[in-house]
Amino acid sequence: MVYKGSDVEMALSQLRNAGATRIEQHTLDSRFEIISFVAPGNSFLDISKIPGVFTIQPKPTDGGLRSEMSNQINAGNYDGSNTAFPGYASWLTSIGLDGSGVRIAIVDGGSDESHVDLSGQFVSCVGQSCGGASSSSHGTHTAGIVGATGASGVTDSGGFLRGQGVAPGANLVEQVYSPTYQQPGGMTLLMTESYRNGAVASSNSWGPSGSPQGYDIDTLEVDIAVRDAEPDVAGNQSFSYVLAIMNGSGGTSSQGSPDEAKNIFTIGSTKMRNSGGTQQLAINDISSNSAHGPCLDGRAIPHMVAPGCSVDSTVPGSHSLMCGTSMACPQVAGAVALFVEQYRNEYIDDPSPALIKAAFTAGAQDLAGNNDADGVVLGHVFDSKQGWGRMDLPAVLTNGINSVRYYDAPVVLDQTGDQWSATVSPVDPSKPMKIMLVWTDALGHGLGGSTPAWNNDLDLLVSTGLATYKGNNIGSAGWSTSGGIADGKNNIEGVFLGPTAPGQATITVTAANLNSDGIPGMGDAIDQDFALVCYNCAAEPGYSVVVAPSSQSVCAPATIDYTVTVGQVMGYELPITLSAQTNVGISAIFSANPVIPPATVTMTVSVGGQVPDGNHMVLVSGTSSDGTTHDSSASVGVSGSLPQTVALSQPANFATGVSIAPSFAWQGAAGVTSWNLQLSTTSSPFGIIHDAVNIEMPSYDLPIVLTSNTPYFWRVSASNNCGEGAWSSWWTFRTTDAMTVLLVDDDDNGPDVRSAYIAMIEAAGLLYDVFDTQNSNNEPTAIELQAYQLVIWFTGDEWGGFSGPGTAGETALASYIDAGGYLLLSSQDYLYDNGLTSFGTTHLGISSFTSDVNQSSVTGLDIFADIGSVSLNFPFTNYSDTVSNTVPAAISFNGNIGDAGTILNGATSGGAVFLGFPIEAMPAASQSTLMNDLLGWIGSGGTPCPEDCNGDGFVDVSDLLAIIDGWGTSFGCDVNGDGLIDVVDLLAVVGSWGQCP
Repeated sequence: MVYKGSDVEMALSQLRNAGATRIEQHTLDSRFEIISFVAPGNSFLDISKIPGVFTIQPKPTDGGLRSEMSNQINAGNYDGSNTAFPGYASWLTSIGLDGSGVRIAIVDGGSDESHVDLSGQFVSCVGQSCGGASSSSHGTHTAGIVGATGASGVTDSGGFLRGQGVAPGANLVEQVYSPTYQQPGGMTLLMTESYRNGAVASSNSWGPSGSPQGYDIDTLEVDIAVRDAEPDVAGNQSFSYVLAIMNGSGGTSSQGSPDEAKNIFTIGSTKMRNSGGTQQLAINDISSNSAHGPCLDGRAIPHMVAPGCSVDSTVPGSHSLMCGTSMACPQVAGAVALFVEQYRNEYIDDPSPALIKAAFTAGAQDLAGNNDADGVVLGHVFDSKQGWGRMDLPAVLTNGINSVRYYDAPVVLDQTGDQWSATVSPVDPSKPMKIMLVWTDALGHGLGGSTPAWNNDLDLLVSTGLATYKGNNIGSAGWSTSGGIADGKNNIEGVFLGPTAPGQATITVTAANLNSDGIPGMGDAIDQDFALVCYNCAAEPGYSVVVAPSSQSVCAPATIDYTVTVGQVMGYELPITLSAQTNVGISAIFSANPVIPPATVTMTVSVGGQVPDGNHMVLVSGTSSDGTTHDSSASVGVSGSLPQTVALSQPANFATGVSIAPSFAWQGAAGVTSWNLQLSTTSSPFGIIHDAVNIEMPSYDLPIVLTSNTPYFWRVSASNNCGEGAWSSWWTFRTTDAMTVLLVDDDDNGPDVRSAYIAMIEAAGLLYDVFDTQNSNNEPTAIELQAYQLVIWFTGDEWGGFSGPGTAGETALASYIDAGGYLLLSSQDYLYDNGLTSFGTTHLGISSFTSDVNQSSVTGLDIFADIGSVSLNFPFTNYSDTVSNTVPAAISFNGNIGDAGTILNGATSGGAVFLGFPIEAMPAASQSTLMNDLLGWIGSGGTPCPEDCNGDGFVDVSDLLAIIDGWGTSFGCDVNGDGLIDVVDLLAVVGSWGQCP
C-alpha cells in the first residue's frame, strides 16, 4: 500500500529494480494506491524501505469458502423443548414481509439459477464478478438460505420445506468472488459491483484468508465500501456487508480475514441439525465449527450468531445439509432483506449499515448459560463468542406501533465533546428497554497485526434520573449496570435496562474522541455520524443536563469552569433549576439559574486549600417545574502541592545480573497521578535511551531489550495536578552476562508445550524472554530479534492458524541470521503450511521435503551426534517430516523414515537449525543435551563491539560520556574488562569510532 502523496511512479520503478514482477495497481481511496506484485521473499525488507510504502503484506493464499426449520428457529417458532415446527411462510404472511423489492448479492462460488426453488429469484448482473457460467453446491446452498421460494414443495421427514429461504420475496444478484478478490482493490470492487446491480447488502460466506490477519489491507477495503460502495458517484453510497466468521473451531482469535473489519456485520453459527437431519435441541449452543474472537487488537467479534450447523437448503438439482458459519451468514443476509423492506414501508429511505447492525444486535437473544464452540458455558453478552447473541426475527420485526425509535444519522458530530441526546419513555414499563449505538467508523490503518484499528470513539450514556449507564457495561444478570468505564475500542455499544423499564430515560451520544474523517467528502477532516435503535421506547418532550468536560484538575486553591448544557427535546420549554452537590471545601455557582432549554451556562467550581488530594465528584442536578430531574456529574482532581521525591525499589542500586528486559518498581504515594521514568547509559540526561511518561502504576516493564553485561542508570519522578516533582537520584545496575534466549511461542495451546522449552532453557542456566504469536503471523521484527544471540521458535501441534514464520517473519529472521544470530526452528507443520520458501532454502538449508511421514525415532548428527538414537513420544498427532539439505548445509538429525533436520552455518557467524519434528517429543535428557550442543555450536559469542557501551550499534559520543561517567571505577563501560575504567578504555572507544562491525 503506497501513500498517494509520495512519488508513486518512482515507487513503482524501485519495485521493478527490486525484482518485482506482475505489478498491478489500483486506487484504494483518497489516501492510498494498492499495488500487487510478485517478488523474492528476501527482497521484502528492501521494498518496505521504498519512499511512500505504507505497508507491505503477503497476499494470503488460504482464502476460500467458510430449510425452513432454521427459518422457524429465527422466527421463534419452536416449543418449550426447542423443537421447531413448520409454517414459516404463514409467519411471513402474518407480519406482511418476505423481502419483496430488496436485492441481496450472493457473493460465493456460483449458484444454480435454474434450481426450481431459485427460479426467477436472480436478476441480471453486469460486471466482471457476475456469475452464471457455472454453479457450486456451496453458492447454491447459501443463495437458497437467503431467498429460495420453496416452490418445489420438497419437504423433509418433519414436513419442513427444504428449499425455503429467510426472504423468499427478495431478488438475488449472483457474483463469484474468485478471482476478483485477488486483484488490487478487488475486495472493494466486489462490493461496488453488488451495489451497481441494485443490492443493498451482500452475503459473504468466504474470505481471502482463513487465519487471523488483524486489520489488514483486505479488511480496510471492505470498510471503505461499507461507507461508500460507489466511488464514481458524488457523496457516500453505503452498503451492508454480511460476513461469515471463519470456521475456526472455537479457541481464541481463530477468525480469518476480513473478519476484523469494524463496519461489517460478522456472524458466527449455532447448532441446528445433526448430519442425519435430526434437529438438535441445543439451539442456543455455539456450534463447534464457529470461530471465537477477539480481534487481534482486542475488539469483540463476531457481532451476532445464527443457525449454521447443519442447515438444509438448495444444491444444484437437489437439496442438502451443510454445516458452517457459511450457513449462518445468509440467514442474517436474508433477515436484512426483511428489515429493509419493513423500513422502506415505514420511512421510504433505506436504513444505513450501522442502523441495520444496531437493530439486529439490540434484538438478539442472549445465550448465557449455554455452550460456546469449545463446550464452555457462555456468560452474558457482549463477548467474542456469541457477540450480542442469536438472531431473533420477532424482536426486530414484530414490535408494536411506535414502540421502536430509529435514529439514523440524526446529527453529525464535528469535534470531541459534541453531544446528541433524546428523551424516551417505555411503551410497556413491564418490559426491558434496549438501546444500541453503532457508527461506521473512520477507516483504519490497514497494517494488519495487533495494531489498534479504532479511530473515532463515541460513548453511549443513558440516564434514568437515578443512575447513569454506560455502553457495554452488562452485569451478571444480563442487564446494564451503572458506573463502569466507557468502551474505547468497539464501535457498537449497548445499554439494556431491565428486566423492567425505567419511567423515563435520557439517551446521550458523546464524541469522546474524534480524530478522523468519519464521513469522507463531507465537512472537514474530522467528523462522525452514527445510528441508534431503542426498543420499547416512545419519544416525548423533555430536557437533558450534561456537564463538560467530565473531568478537570487543579492545584488548590483554585477555581475552574465547566460548561453545563441543558438540552431541549421536542420543544420542551419549562424552566430548569440547576444545583450542585459537592464535598466540603468545594463550591459551585452558575452563570445563570434557572434556565429555559435549550441553554448553556458556566459552572464555576472553587476548590479551597484544605481540600484533600484526590478526585472529587460534582453532581449537577436539573429540576424542572414539572418535578422531573436529570443529573450529570463531573470530577475535579485536586492536589495541594508538588509530590515528594520518589523512593526507588527495584532493581536495587548497584544490582548485577539484571535481566536485559528488566522490570522497574518504586514506592507509590498518595496524591500522585502519574510517574515518569528515564533510563540512561550515564548518570545524566545526556545518555538517555528510554523516556517513559504518564506511568499510572508504581512499576514499569521496559519495552526494549538492553545489552547484556552493560551498566545502566535510571531515575523516576512523580507528577500530580500541581506539576512534576523532583527527580530521584540516579540508581545504577548492570545487566546479566548470561545469554538470554528469545523463545517464540507459535503453537495453538492445544496442547500448550511452552513448558518443555522453558525447562530446557532453564536447565542450561540461561535467561529467556517469550514472544507469543497467538497462533498468528504477528511475529517478532528484525529490531526485536537483534538483541538476542539465540532464537528458539516452536509450533507444537499448531492448527487453524500459522505454523512457523510467515513472509514478514522470514524476512526478519534472514536479516537476524545474516547479522550473526542463531535460530533453532522446531516445527512439524512449517513446511506443510508454507511450502519451501526462499528463506527455507537459503537460511535453513532445505532443498526438498515430504510432509507427514510420521517419524518415530531420530538420531543426532553433526553437532548433535552425542544425542545418539532416541524414540519420539508425541504429545499430539505425529505429522513429522523428512527433509533434504542444500549445500553447504548438513543434516542435523536422521529419522527412521528419512533425514529429519538440517543445520546451516552463516558465512562468518550465525546460523540455523531446522527440525522437522517437535523437540518436545524427545526424552527430557535428550532435550537437555540438544540445548548444550546448541550452546557449544554458538560458542562464547563474545561481544563483537565492546566499545559500544550502550549497544546502539555505534561507537560515538554517548559511549565516550559513559567512559567519563564511570572513570576510576569498575562499574561502567570497562571495555577491556580489567576492573578499572581508565585511559585504556577511553582510547579503545576513540579508536573504534563509528559503526560497529
